[in-house]
Amino acid sequence: MKPGVYLFLLLFFLAGICRAQESFLGIQNSQRKGMVNALMNPAELNHLNKKVEVSFFALGETLDNNVLSFQDMLSDFNQFESIFERISEPVNVRTDLTLMGPSVGIRLNKWSIGFTSQVRAKVDVIDFNPKLGDAIINETKAGGASQTQLDLPYNQRINAVGWLELGLMAGTSIWETKNQSLSLGGHFKVLFPGTYANLGVDQIQATLLTDQDRIRLSNARGILNLSYDERWDINRTGGLGFDTDLWTGFSPRGFAVDLGANYLLKRNGRRFLNLGMSLKNLGAMTTASSQVTRNYQINIAPTESFRIDNLEGSIEEIEQQLVASGFFTASREETATRIHLPQQIAAYVEFSPVRNFQVSVYGQKRIEDESRNRQLSSPDLLVVTPRFIAGKLEIYSPWMQHQVSGLAGGFGIQFGGFFVGSQSVITGLLADSSRLDVHAGLSWGF
Repeated sequence: MKPGVYLFLLLFFLAGICRAQESFLGIQNSQRKGMVNALMNPAELNHLNKKVEVSFFALGETLDNNVLSFQDMLSDFNQFESIFERISEPVNVRTDLTLMGPSVGIRLNKWSIGFTSQVRAKVDVIDFNPKLGDAIINETKAGGASQTQLDLPYNQRINAVGWLELGLMAGTSIWETKNQSLSLGGHFKVLFPGTYANLGVDQIQATLLTDQDRIRLSNARGILNLSYDERWDINRTGGLGFDTDLWTGFSPRGFAVDLGANYLLKRNGRRFLNLGMSLKNLGAMTTASSQVTRNYQINIAPTESFRIDNLEGSIEEIEQQLVASGFFTASREETATRIHLPQQIAAYVEFSPVRNFQVSVYGQKRIEDESRNRQLSSPDLLVVTPRFIAGKLEIYSPWMQHQVSGLAGGFGIQFGGFFVGSQSVITGLLADSSRLDVHAGLSWGF
């Protein structure tokens, strides 16, 4: 198979092998309030456990999909030959890597302030049709001729992005009594985009023809969106590599804000009921001038065909082959691209009927349509977390219903400012769920 097809498959399965902001669910509803909690809702900055909270680091990595199980992901990633035989619905993969760097929060009477630093990275596969994958992988291997009709009215996407956030938090208590308080908070973030890529295939009607030596498209209509950083270099290392200047020109090119509100009820001097709601990631960022974004109209007559297995070379060379064929016509071209962050609305309840027990319910809902080419994705989910509390020790078990991977349950432990856990280890080992994740962090309050 030609390098162009290897690139095609690599992009589609990159998320499946990159285990990487649902990263901190479970720990974010801890009774010990620190900077990780304030990421969930900036109004929680008013409830820091100590007057000064310093977060040294917090790492969260998640992989959700509807194709590979927990055991598959741990044991063998090279299962592409049979991967599409297991599923008839569109293939979806969501990954998220969050690395929270040094961050600090300070509580000052009715006001609180904080500084945050985060590195974020995502690789998502959104609604990829399994018939197309099965035809490319299995039919060519079988050696026989086959014909597959594709009627895909929705946008299929592969999306990869990385960026840095530097944020300033502020919160205040607008109403407070001995046992109750109502707080507001905001998290104002400057965004430093690193690199971005998107492949979108929309409104596709086509015939896919395969035999032992060829993979062809015929009688095809649709729209192809291709966006990439010109600093990516495919051929220099003989595989997928990057120019050494990939991070040159790293500068602020976007802004986002989180807004939150919180109500706290205490009994006998301890937290009894804590309610919160937040709007997250309201903003966008603009890619560097090295970004190239093009839309192509696909038009292949029933009597003609285009061999996709002949595609080879760099992304620029592949583009030249597409245009030279006469079947792909560029309809729009841009340099810098405006990328919209994964906007969410989130709400939670934390209920502690007795001193040593708490149960929390957290839910988040995506605001924007994730099928749009410039929109980063975020999942809809609901999490229930029972928690045992014994002084500085907390033992918690988050149970999640995820838009892509379904039900997952995990386990975690926190002692003071140190925590480590997983939202999927229990169901992964016992029921072989489709989520793999880990989170850990260290903070100190004084």
